[in-house]
Amino acid sequence: YLAVRAGVDADQENQNIALGQLLPSLSVSGNYGRSTADRKIGDAPGESFNYDNYSYSLNLRQPIYRKYNFALYEQAKAQGEAADARLNQAGNELLVRLTSAYLEALFADDQLRLLEAQKAATRAQLAAAQKGMVAGNGTRIDLDEAQARFDMIEAQEIELGNMQQHTRRVLGVLVNREVMELAKLDLNRFNLLPPLPRDVSAWIDIVEASNAEYQGILAQRKAAEQEVEKAVAGHYPTLDLVANTGKSGNDNLSTLNRFGNTEYDTTSYGVQLTVPLFAGGQVSATSRQARAKLEQLTQQTEEMRRNLSVQTRREYDNIIQGIARIRALERAEISGLQTVVSAKKGVEAGVRSTLDVLQVEQQYFTVLRDLFQARYSYLIAGIKLKALA
Repeated sequence: YLAVRAGVDADQENQNIALGQLLPSLSVSGNYGRSTADRKIGDAPGESFNYDNYSYSLNLRQPIYRKYNFALYEQAKAQGEAADARLNQAGNELLVRLTSAYLEALFADDQLRLLEAQKAATRAQLAAAQKGMVAGNGTRIDLDEAQARFDMIEAQEIELGNMQQHTRRVLGVLVNREVMELAKLDLNRFNLLPPLPRDVSAWIDIVEASNAEYQGILAQRKAAEQEVEKAVAGHYPTLDLVANTGKSGNDNLSTLNRFGNTEYDTTSYGVQLTVPLFAGGQVSATSRQARAKLEQLTQQTEEMRRNLSVQTRREYDNIIQGIARIRALERAEISGLQTVVSAKKGVEAGVRSTLDVLQVEQQYFTVLRDLFQARYSYLIAGIKLKALA
């Protein structure tokens, strides 16, 4: 983001650079020299001369009509708009990236915590199966299944531990410091609200009017239109106001006399007109090239407009469907917990096995994991929709 901001600051100066080509230019030039000469005519005694050569002038040029420079200035303004849009887009991307990294780190914590709870429950089932074998009312299948499930959870625990560290490092890169503890999701303040406005078409209209990336490519298209004007300007004349004033003393042997050096004070002003006649077809070729690039950018603009519509609908649907999914998973959490309790009672009554308990516990923890993920997906969908708009 900071790199983009520095680049935008640099691009914004293009407008001042282009404006400078429309404003007056003023310059001072001069030179100075010392001359020594010996002159001899016939039998007359020789003469020696020492004299100065100098000139200095103040020069002014004010463009009156330069189509190329006018187009260049308008192009620079459009490029400035594109730069502003690029900075806004970078800000949105940073927000989405930071939020995603934070929620991914939270989800990694949640998965590891759930796995630890599942490990504890499986350890209890393994102990129960071992006691059953000793007491003679258990089966080898129950014991082997519990042991296999416990070993698998330990392997998953190592993998999730690595994932947790990785998500912490990704987040740490963004904030430039080591991340240890994270504030968890506060379910008491977690409100499932649909997007406002409720109509997805209204969101699409907002995106087309305000999306930073789309506004940027529209500004680039305006700049491309001015590139065509710059190319066509090669066929147009230019008109400048020019003026200069100066002083000079440029003697030579033929002008030297007893009265001393000859000095000149000069002032001139007027207009300078340049009319292009033929440039070997270069101007026409450049114009065709600029028009082709403008058409290319026009089609890219239309492509982006259509893609933004798809992205907006996708994130809008992700929010709506996310609300329904979260509510369904919350119901599944309650029923899943009840199923676990019932399965354990069934084991005590002799109508269910340890394998049955392990399976319903696995389903219950899967529901919890999916519920955590659904909540984070709902949050990031809301951030992405707002970033698009």
